[in-house]
Order: sequence, then structure tokens, then C-alpha cells
Amino acid sequence: MNLLFWVGAGLSQASGVPKPPAYDLGRFLLNQEQCRQDFALWRQQVLTCQPNRGHQILCELQQLDPNTRIVTLNQDQLLQRAGCQVLELHGNGLEEGQRPGVVWTGEDLDAEVLKQAFTWLEECETLVLLGTSSTVQPACEMPLRARGRARLIEINPEETPLSAHCQECWRGRAEELLERFLRPGFAH
Repeated sequence: MNLLFWVGAGLSQASGVPKPPAYDLGRFLLNQEQCRQDFALWRQQVLTCQPNRGHQILCELQQLDPNTRIVTLNQDQLLQRAGCQVLELHGNGLEEGQRPGVVWTGEDLDAEVLKQAFTWLEECETLVLLGTSSTVQPACEMPLRARGRARLIEINPEETPLSAHCQECWRGRAEELLERFLRPGFAH
């Protein structure tokens, strides 16, 4: 069964990951040195954080079933540090260079990453919206491609703009609710 997790910042909250610095391309161009310093501080903070049980469960699910796929909106690398194979929709905030390796508001997503995400959305049988506010464009609308074909499950402490499109809404902490997927006989 093709299981796809669409992962947002809610998964990393239990690990204490702070929000990335708020920049866009224009603000970066006006304040390049300050932006680099802000991201360097953020990277230091993130590197002290450890993957939580939710990250570990996703790794276990991928080990149990190679058809388990993960698209992450997060830039903190905690899924990868837990051993997960992921598709990074918004880039890698730990990547250093002339500018942070992230996609900012108003920038286009990488065409190859976008193509792969759409393929996975079209192939999945179950799509789990995990810890995402479902408010950041265009990532918030992309899961609607699976609607009507795949079973949509939302795991989030509160309602989001996509809640009404999901067959199931599980309210609570991601790292606790993900345990359900590991139970014997749980139908993904």
C-alpha cells in the first residue's frame, strides 16, 4: 500500500526546533550579512535538537514498507537524522552557502522536487497530513491532488484549512498519534 506523509513543523515541535528566521528574497538581498548570521544561529540551535519519537516512527514505517514516502516542508534535517528518506519541498536550512538553502515566499519550488511530489500524490493510497498548518502556498494546496482517490488523514492538534477535505482528523501530538501506524493489523 502506498502511504505518503506530508510533514510540517508540528512534527519537530516536540524536539524543540525553533522557527527558521523570517526572510524572503527581497529582505535577504537588503540584509545579506544579517540573514547569514540569523541562519547560522538558527542552525546552531537546530543541531542541538534531536529527532523525537515521531521521526523515529516514520523511519520504522519506511523500514517496514518501502512504499512509505515522506514529503517534508521542514528544513531542520531531523527526519534525515532519524534515518528517513525524504523529499524536501522547501529546501535544507542547514545547508550553508551564499544564501541559506531554503525556498522563500515568492520563490519557485525546484521543478524536479515538485514533479516527484506530484507523482507521489497521484500514486498514494493513503495521504497523512502530519503537523502542517496547511497555510503556506503552494504546499498547502498540493495534497488536494490526492483527494477523491486516496484516503486523507490529518494529524494535528487543531483544525486546518484542509481538515474538511480529510476522511479522518486525529487531534493531538504527532509523535503520540503516529504510534497507531505501528499497531499490528492497523490498516494504512
